[in-house]
Amino acid sequence: MTAASAAPRQEHFDAEPEPTPFTVRSSQRVHGGIAAGAALVAIGFAASGSGSPTGILRWIVALAFAALAVVCARALTVGDMLVADQTGIRLRIGNEWVGTRWEDIEEVTVLQRRHPLDDGRIAVHLQDPGPVLGALPSSTRKTTDANRRLTGSSLAIPFGLTARPSNGEVVQALHMLADARCPVREQL
Repeated sequence: MTAASAAPRQEHFDAEPEPTPFTVRSSQRVHGGIAAGAALVAIGFAASGSGSPTGILRWIVALAFAALAVVCARALTVGDMLVADQTGIRLRIGNEWVGTRWEDIEEVTVLQRRHPLDDGRIAVHLQDPGPVLGALPSSTRKTTDANRRLTGSSLAIPFGLTARPSNGEVVQALHMLADARCPVREQL
């Protein structure tokens, strides 16, 4: 018997595991597929374009599909759209990150997806949105104003076909991270 085996064992068990950070990321496969398909269609229309009225219309359609390909290719570089951890929530709106602590949030509402082609939504309702939104650049404020008109909250992120949450149980994951500092509820 050695001294190490004679010593009493100390086992450490945590009562509850640490909650893992929750993220919503843009779907690389969907955006890549749409970008490649739109680029191929744009090339096809451009190849059949000419100086006739129908040919000019084909050039216009080719430009529209090329623009769609560029937008989807840009979405491939975005990465995380929302990050929630034990400190708070950070959302990407345009090119800006907006972050807030759990204590400054009035509530978080989650609209679940109803079917495969439907998008869900995570909306963050701040207790006092003035200082947070006032510090944003004007281009980002336009996006937050549009969010407020469409969803009822200036800070909202969709998830579904084009954006994937890291955990399928969105409400439960956010509730674990909020840890009773703010309510997380499902919007019906």
